[in-house]
Amino acid sequence: AKGVLEKSTWNKALDLVANKIKDYHKRFGKDSVAYYGSGQCTTEESYTFNKLWKAGFKSNQVEGNPRLCMASAVAGYLTSIGSDEPAGTYADMESAKCFFITGSNTSEAHPILFRRIWERKKKDPSVKIIVCEPRKTKTSTIADLWLPVDPGTDLAIFHSIAYEILKNNWQDTAYINKLARITDGEKTYTIDEYKDYLKQYDADTVAKLTRCPAQNIRQAAEWFAKSGATMSLWCMGLNQRSRGVWANNLVHNLHLLTGNFGKPGADSFSLTGQPNACGGVRETGSLSHLLPGCRPVANPAARAQMEKAWKIPEGSIDPK
Repeated sequence: AKGVLEKSTWNKALDLVANKIKDYHKRFGKDSVAYYGSGQCTTEESYTFNKLWKAGFKSNQVEGNPRLCMASAVAGYLTSIGSDEPAGTYADMESAKCFFITGSNTSEAHPILFRRIWERKKKDPSVKIIVCEPRKTKTSTIADLWLPVDPGTDLAIFHSIAYEILKNNWQDTAYINKLARITDGEKTYTIDEYKDYLKQYDADTVAKLTRCPAQNIRQAAEWFAKSGATMSLWCMGLNQRSRGVWANNLVHNLHLLTGNFGKPGADSFSLTGQPNACGGVRETGSLSHLLPGCRPVANPAARAQMEKAWKIPEGSIDPK
């Protein structure tokens, strides 16, 4: 049998949905109905639905498509800097002295941001733009340097840039000693041990693996380290692929090695694929494991904070 669409008023439609939700809750429990949002929703919409489910229905059956869209970036940020999302802002584009664009055809995928980068270059011709991409896209038309790389070999490029930085002593040793450490999650290594590990990724060896000329890698390393303010930008080319978390980690590594972090124009900045994946979903906590402010639902203190803010009884929020 085929259904037939019928015209309805908003009130009738909303009543239908509300009554269906109540019916399912009564028959199958609080987790029988879920909300699935997206980075297309406004921050207010996401927050409202999240509050309705977690505070009202007492259910964490809330998800959004940035779970997939940004998964590699999220895990990369968490494992490299301990917190999800970029530390900088779009305003850093007006202060950056070097742009490292990889895994992103920014001119077509983020045309407004591309225009800002272009304007920055026009105002200050000394600004350097490096593009690391398999194809020579329209983005590379404003680039000072193109790093051609076969798909899946960009990890070697990132390692090679790190090696060139350390080989030439372009790292920010004071920054590293004060704020960073080199670890595989179990053991902490010295900068010399890290450099020794990276020797296998010298520019000449990586050139054969990736088709990127060795001199391009060396030049990219120098500009990245010595510009004074480097901003990396990437999108789905890193985030929607196997080894995407590692790719994110290795870009973060370059920033932590050179102190290009936490100052104007210097940031490791993942470009989201949607207009509001960060603010609308992750910051409002509109994922099954989060509460607003990127607080985890598994954290008792975080649940207590939100229960107080939402004026609901203690123990209302499901820890699962």
